[in-house]
Amino acid sequence: MVTAETAMVVPFLVALALALVWMVNLGVVQVRLVDAAREGARMSARGDDRATVVEAVEQMAPEGSVVTVTESTDVADVPTTRVAVRLRSRVELPLIRRLAVDLDAAAVSAHESGSR
Repeated sequence: MVTAETAMVVPFLVALALALVWMVNLGVVQVRLVDAAREGARMSARGDDRATVVEAVEQMAPEGSVVTVTESTDVADVPTTRVAVRLRSRVELPLIRRLAVDLDAAAVSAHESGSR
């Protein structure tokens, strides 16, 4: 009787363990996206050109990330740059490939005086 109960519970426990590992992985990927966006905003504030910022952020972010850099002026006429990084994270298991989560991060920085 214990064998039958164990046989019923083990697949559930394996699925739960895989789900927990995937969720931890999502957290790590989100942190990498935030770090990449923040570093890109910092680079832009220092005065690096747009192509250099995009290239650096693409190297720091996980593979498959989409990077957008938008320059604008805020209410106080201070030039700012917004760096956004997006990624669609999918489960790499054969039975549940349709499960996906969209992750994104953004950072905004004001240009340092004299940098532009």
